[in-house]
Amino acid sequence: MNGSELIKLIIERVIEIQELSGREVPDDVNEKTVPIGGLAGFDSLNGLELSIMLPEEIGWSGKNVCVSDDGKKALSIGEIVESLLENHNPSN
Repeated sequence: MNGSELIKLIIERVIEIQELSGREVPDDVNEKTVPIGGLAGFDSLNGLELSIMLPEEIGWSGKNVCVSDDGKKALSIGEIVESLLENHNPSN
């Protein structure tokens, strides 16, 4: 899975989480969107929910994909994709 496919997938999943939670979904969710703190009600538990919603071939490590490896920074969708491509995608 390449970067643009991952961005599309992450955006779709973030929107799905917001809709399932009954929360507002902005029209402009994109790679610069920071889900945790940037979307109404999206928190670290939703980040874990997103993490487990990723396809198996991505090779999720078990960590919350919405935060940096040290857990101190909420990541944008673009940064999430970069991290997945660098650290978790077995096709690299």
